[in-house]
Amino acid sequence: MRQSTWAMLVVCFCVLVGAACAAAPYHVLLVDGTKTLEATLRVGGLAGAIRQSGLAEVSVLFTDATSTFADPLAGRPAPATPFDLIIIIPRGIGDGTTDIVWLLAAGSLASSADAPATLSLLKSGMGLAFGGAARALSPLDDLWATLTAALYAAEGWLR
Repeated sequence: MRQSTWAMLVVCFCVLVGAACAAAPYHVLLVDGTKTLEATLRVGGLAGAIRQSGLAEVSVLFTDATSTFADPLAGRPAPATPFDLIIIIPRGIGDGTTDIVWLLAAGSLASSADAPATLSLLKSGMGLAFGGAARALSPLDDLWATLTAALYAAEGWLR
């Protein structure tokens, strides 16, 4: 029963991501800071769902950030091509110490007319992917997300 529920949630997330993305593919960075097996498998399912949509290219980066608000990209070289969206899944998602997943967008995605709808659908997808144990915050919701997205844009991580 549990596996079929998980599979259904991943399929629902694929549909949500497919509906949220425009015709041109997005470049998404999924930053995995989780430390439990279940949370890591859910992150893998999330990455697979985004890839399966065919509308976004996904890169996954594992990190050892020590808290929800620690910078998981600190000290890493910026990518050759900036991302449209960075999804940070912090360490606390797996052990229940936080329920926040960060959706960071700047430039092309954040300034588009579809940004509120796209981010809203992705937020719903996070709830599905993590069985209601996570809520997503974006620059449209939270000052920390806004400042971090601006920092990552200045460093060359975001467009």
